[in-house]
Amino acid sequence: MKGLRTFFVVNALLFIALWGGLVSVHVQLFKQDLAHENQQINTLLQLQLNDDAQLKQTYLQQLLEQHKLSFISTQLAIDNNLALVGPPQHWLVELVEPNKTKLQTITVDNYQVNYKPSFEFVSDNYLKLYLTIAGICLFGYVLTSLLFLRSISRVKSKLKTLLNTERYVDEQPVLGSVGELIKEQKLQLTQQIREQKHAIGQLEKQVALDPLTGQLNRHSFRQKMQSLLKSELKDTVLFLVRASQLQEINKVRGHQAGDEYIQEVANIIDYNRKEYHNSLLYRLLGAEFALIIPRLPATRISQVAQNLSASFSDLSHRKQMQSAAYIGITEFKNGDTIERIITRADAALEIAQSLSPNAWELVLEDSHTLESSELQWHTTLSSLLTHQRFRIASQAIQSLHRTMPAYHEVFIRFLSEDQQQLPTETCLVMAERLGLIAKLEQSTLAYVLQTIAEQNAEYRWGINLSKLVLIDPSFCTWLSQELSKYPNLQSRVVFELEEEVLNLHLSNAKKLFEILRKNSCHTAIADFGTGIGSFKLFKELKPNYVKISSDLVQQLANDKSNQQLVGMLVEVSHRLGCQVIAQGVETLEQKQLLESMYVDSLQGYLIARPKLIH
Repeated sequence: MKGLRTFFVVNALLFIALWGGLVSVHVQLFKQDLAHENQQINTLLQLQLNDDAQLKQTYLQQLLEQHKLSFISTQLAIDNNLALVGPPQHWLVELVEPNKTKLQTITVDNYQVNYKPSFEFVSDNYLKLYLTIAGICLFGYVLTSLLFLRSISRVKSKLKTLLNTERYVDEQPVLGSVGELIKEQKLQLTQQIREQKHAIGQLEKQVALDPLTGQLNRHSFRQKMQSLLKSELKDTVLFLVRASQLQEINKVRGHQAGDEYIQEVANIIDYNRKEYHNSLLYRLLGAEFALIIPRLPATRISQVAQNLSASFSDLSHRKQMQSAAYIGITEFKNGDTIERIITRADAALEIAQSLSPNAWELVLEDSHTLESSELQWHTTLSSLLTHQRFRIASQAIQSLHRTMPAYHEVFIRFLSEDQQQLPTETCLVMAERLGLIAKLEQSTLAYVLQTIAEQNAEYRWGINLSKLVLIDPSFCTWLSQELSKYPNLQSRVVFELEEEVLNLHLSNAKKLFEILRKNSCHTAIADFGTGIGSFKLFKELKPNYVKISSDLVQQLANDKSNQQLVGMLVEVSHRLGCQVIAQGVETLEQKQLLESMYVDSLQGYLIARPKLIH
């Protein structure tokens, strides 16, 4: 559009310059003819006018014709007599040579002649022709320009209408095929923009939200913390919540049940924060949540914490769990960093876990952070070991064959000084951090062996071993010595280790399994079927039992590939002389499918829940 406008403007300027040049050349030629004619007339008058008789019109006419003059005009002032010959003065004379329009005077003897030249040129016709052609061309150019501008205006209007509407429904195209092409490109561009906006929106949700709970995630948490630290921090409180039973639920019932548990914890926190409209809830890693409440007075912190604790206690009672979640609390302070705030909240959380189920703790000062929490836990664990405040729960495993001995799996429980149950996983983590894990493992194993020996039960007992037994050679020696104390119990003990741990320490696992077999103990691989090295473990370790992962069992009814995999695991296990136990059985449909696959035993909440035996 801009190029066409430039083309017309340049052509207009060239046209004006051309016709201006022609007119200028014509005027110059006219001036030259005028000067030549004037000079000739003056010469003739001076040479031929000798007396007054010659000044008459008849003589002047003869003079005009004789010398082929274009025109001649004289004015004689003698006794008021005048003599004029020639046509009136031409209009170009006044335009080009205005000084020629004045009276000129010559003297002939005693006479004085006054005259005005009045010329008529042949070139005057050409001038008219030039001007006529110029006028016609100018008119045509103006008319063409007006039509062009009108067309451009209509095209702009159509294009503007097309671009500003989502759909163009006019039956006639804007510019024929060009208009259809523009329409098609417009629709494609609109669709692409919509798809990109949708994709960007989905990406933003994925980046900002936790897919399981629908709450904001760790990335959003750090961004919010950074913005809060740059603004007013008065009365801003962080609640750090840890779902304490996630690992145990994942192990016993499968990850699907663990996801449901996390969702329930998230719903409880979300419900309890509703009256605080500016609060923000984040899911951090795995079992941890962060709740930020701005402008929360110190007098209301305990109220929020108690409400959360009560809700978690209700959940643990309904689900028959040790505890549902613990809460660590701290306030934002000027000059804080994200790490310092989280460290204080984490220290408060660890102290809460050493108190009672679903407890909460508030830490405000940095001096009372990690060191204080570790000191608290060191005291708790030392007292635990000294007084052996342990409890044992067992879960019955149903045998589907009469020839298979009954089987119970043992779970350890830890108690505080006031006989409140402590979170098992936290106790193990803190014991490892404080260098007490070996002592704790030995104490708990010794307590379990002594307790089950006192039961005088004929069924077998499944005892879980941690990775410590694989990485600490002295631990295997100690375990052999401890087993020798209970010769009648050895054949009724089944030591279980998870498949993932065994794959990481396969060479040490082979040595351990040999030692256990020499002591007449049985072995089992727990959470079997989740790793790529499952079948390799058959050959290397030769276990007595394999326990199919609860994750495979949970998806059994709805996933044909899971059914094929479980069926293959059962068949291979039987060929190698292993008995198969299915973990995490919770529905009758799962039980029936597993029975049809000739699984040897079933374990899960459908069969029995863990119960305290001591």
